[in-house]
Amino acid sequence: MKKSFATVLALLALAACGNSPSPAPVAARSSAPSVDNLPADGAFVGRVWVSTRPGRPLGSMIVFLPNRSLIMDSCFETYRISEWGVMGDTIRWREDSIPIEASVSLPSPDELTLQIVGQNEAQTYIAASVPYVCPDMPK
Repeated sequence: MKKSFATVLALLALAACGNSPSPAPVAARSSAPSVDNLPADGAFVGRVWVSTRPGRPLGSMIVFLPNRSLIMDSCFETYRISEWGVMGDTIRWREDSIPIEASVSLPSPDELTLQIVGQNEAQTYIAASVPYVCPDMPK
């Protein structure tokens, strides 16, 4: 059920996209990435992760898809679709034209930590439960 939710989310996001230019590739793509070359054995791929970090927009989520597409969204901001890749034992993607590099760790099967290079504080996420509903917007 978790993988089908991520697939549906990806398809909905792609259907809503306009004709925006494609981002520059971050790393070489393969049609079926092997977990052998992915940090944290690839266990973070294909799941919806919701931010737990205070100060992040409510409902911030991130989804690393097996086809190397990355969906970033929140309940109150515009979504972003980027391409992600692997470089050594880190992952990389672009936000606008800025390359982002992060180490990945899974403290538990339902927790994801991204340590962005150049930032002191790690970004922490938990696996989204299904169904997930965005929290109310603060007034």
